[in-house]
Amino acid sequence: MDSNKLIKTEQEHQSKGEDESTRHLSDMLGMKYTQIKQPPSQIINFRSLRQRFGLIQDQYPLPLKFEQLLQTMKTIEQIYWKKQKPIVYEIKTNALRLLQIGQLLNLDKELYQIKIVEKSVQIIPNDVPIENLPSFQPFAHQLPSVFENRITRVRNILDKLVQTVHENYLDIINQQDFKEQSIQFKVYHPTFDLNLVPDILPQQLPFQLYSEEQKAQLQQIIENTIQYFNKRTVSFMFYPNLINYLLSKIKMNKDQMEKYVQFLIKVQPDFLQITNQKKEQLKVKWIIQINKQSTVENQIQQLKTYIY
Repeated sequence: MDSNKLIKTEQEHQSKGEDESTRHLSDMLGMKYTQIKQPPSQIINFRSLRQRFGLIQDQYPLPLKFEQLLQTMKTIEQIYWKKQKPIVYEIKTNALRLLQIGQLLNLDKELYQIKIVEKSVQIIPNDVPIENLPSFQPFAHQLPSVFENRITRVRNILDKLVQTVHENYLDIINQQDFKEQSIQFKVYHPTFDLNLVPDILPQQLPFQLYSEEQKAQLQQIIENTIQYFNKRTVSFMFYPNLINYLLSKIKMNKDQMEKYVQFLIKVQPDFLQITNQKKEQLKVKWIIQINKQSTVENQIQQLKTYIY
């Protein structure tokens, strides 16, 4: 066959195939939108999706600072279950734990009995009859019901605090209708910042946890930390870099500096956080994050709720 005829024949086949495959496109271009058949619209059931993929939550989310507080309470209750006698905390070495106990007592003043013995504090949970407690099980997923009920009671108080702030937020953004979904699915509005919930003032304890010098040093750390992050215009940095910078600005040994910085991370997680902290991970690999909306004035004022 002549090569010219062969080429022409192939072109004709290709042209026919192309016309056949794209014919429906040219037909649709000549149609009006209303002439195109639309599949019937279906409303996706939000609840059924959550049930199918297991996204329904049994509890509302909590700010990290409240989660830590509940974990502290669970630890105290577990220790009491194990020892079944007063828990003793040395004042000098357990400042953060005692501050958190003060917060718990502010939520429920009947939660614990406190007794000061020399330079230590004795903690006894109220209304926990020792004679009725089961044998201690170190790997139990749940504590005995008397402890779980106490924790649930405090959890409900914390939830109520967050819900009140959330409802006020919905009023501000004119999204009151979201409240029904919030109750049904135990979620908060996507734009709601849990850090908007105020800190809990610790109940005034009958002893001093921090000297005036320590308070001044903590304030200096807050001031220099915020200034350093702002100067570098970043939200993240390696933990050792921050420690070295603070040591260049504040006269203090490294161990003490790290204790103070880690205290701030624990007591003010909405200010500073370690984003990748793991038990087996070296501190040189920690990445520390700051809340860029933090100001020196606000953070020092929040600190005063804990140490003044």
